[in-house]
Amino acid sequence: MIQLNRNYTLPEREDDIIPIKVIGIGGAGSNVLDRVVLDGMDKADLIAANTDAQSLASSVAAAKVQLGRSITRGLGTGGDPELGFTSAYESGDEIRAALADARLIFICAGLGGGTGSGASPVIAQTAREMGALVIVFATMPFSFEGKRRTAQAQEALARFHELADAVVCFENDRMGDMVAPKAGIHQAFAVADMTISQSLRSIVNLIQRPGILRIGFDDLLAALRGGGGRCLFGYGESDSDNRAHEALAQALKNPLMDRGRMLGEASRVLVQVAGGPAMTLSEVEILMRELNKHISDHTQLLFGTAVDGRMGDRLSVTLISSLAGETDERPVQNFVPVKSFESPPANPIVRPPEPEIAPVVVQETLEPEPKIEPAAAAPVVEPERVLQVEPTPSIQSLVPSDQTTESEMVEAEPEFAHEAEPAAEKTTPPRIIPPKKKPVVAYKAATQVSPKPESPVEKPKQEKSVAAKQEVLQFEPMTRGRFEKSEPTIVEGQDLDVPTFLRKNVRVK
Repeated sequence: MIQLNRNYTLPEREDDIIPIKVIGIGGAGSNVLDRVVLDGMDKADLIAANTDAQSLASSVAAAKVQLGRSITRGLGTGGDPELGFTSAYESGDEIRAALADARLIFICAGLGGGTGSGASPVIAQTAREMGALVIVFATMPFSFEGKRRTAQAQEALARFHELADAVVCFENDRMGDMVAPKAGIHQAFAVADMTISQSLRSIVNLIQRPGILRIGFDDLLAALRGGGGRCLFGYGESDSDNRAHEALAQALKNPLMDRGRMLGEASRVLVQVAGGPAMTLSEVEILMRELNKHISDHTQLLFGTAVDGRMGDRLSVTLISSLAGETDERPVQNFVPVKSFESPPANPIVRPPEPEIAPVVVQETLEPEPKIEPAAAAPVVEPERVLQVEPTPSIQSLVPSDQTTESEMVEAEPEFAHEAEPAAEKTTPPRIIPPKKKPVVAYKAATQVSPKPESPVEKPKQEKSVAAKQEVLQFEPMTRGRFEKSEPTIVEGQDLDVPTFLRKNVRVK
């Protein structure tokens, strides 16, 4: 089914012309603009935006915007998308001034680098907020450029699908299909720039060029916005005897079309056939019959034709479409898992307060412990017995012991309770002895052997009888210090490390 757009109104005044601006971002975007200038396009304003001042100065674009003057200081981003993002955010006022009064904005960028991947989405969002139709022409890096660069390009491409009205994506890996195997690398990149330039010029001419069956701006919006963002493009031109067939074959040969196979999935296809005054109706019919072989019966065709005297004997075909099937499925796959990932973290957020209640219970268990301590208030009477048995001050120093000793006393009570049943008098000494020695072993030794209280009685005797020996024991570690592990200095049978008054038994008063 062919739907003819019978809009014969021609733009007679300048006010009827739609203002279009093309902005190239980064090094790849500047190269595309240079190619557009060489091919010739006078119906759109060209703007170059870059963080690299040297690359920006070499661009042939009329308007130039340097991104991130104070951040990069005229240098590039070094492949960092975050640096490109902040640079574009800083130069937001300059970007708005450059894109002012535009209804259709084309963004050309090479993804994978810092400026193309970081600054381009910011500029696309700015253009969208200004109320313009945004069409992005993006190039993906080669697979051999590394996984990190590819990941950055994929992330930027996903942002474009959310911000732009249409995205035309060119994969550099498919440039081999368009260039001879023995062609130079410069020629390969030139073919990619030429393809994007043809896309830009064809869309601009499609809108601005007067035609017999003219395609309006609303038709372009219907073809691009109906598919969810991913755009298909094909352009062919020929001046041979069989120019209608060759022009269509060249348009379908575009890597984006996959030789016309991807057109079968499109819901709308915009077609414009343009030529010189010698273009005939039969040529248009032949071209459209061959095109119908590549589309389904349910596809809506938006057809337009134009006669341009500047084309001479050439005939051109422009195909623009958008994939409805693939693009509708992709957002579902992208957004559904995000919701599924967001829902589970809501549960663990509720769980953490549960373990917080557990320590509160532990604190409550500590409160009944002091209730047990007053039950052991009997030790308060015990110090009186201690004073009767041993008046030594060592017991008083041990009385202000930590609560841990009291808990140990409580744990030891059941053991003494079984042993103390035959005689209650034996229970008192073990309670006096444990505070002297903290280890639990001391309790058992105290219960079995009672002569331990005699040891403190022997100590004063040793202090009175041998006072010098105790002084030697006190001074040895102080005099040797860090030389304890070293060999003693012995001269004529005497240890010189020992103080003189100790070696000669001189009493110091």
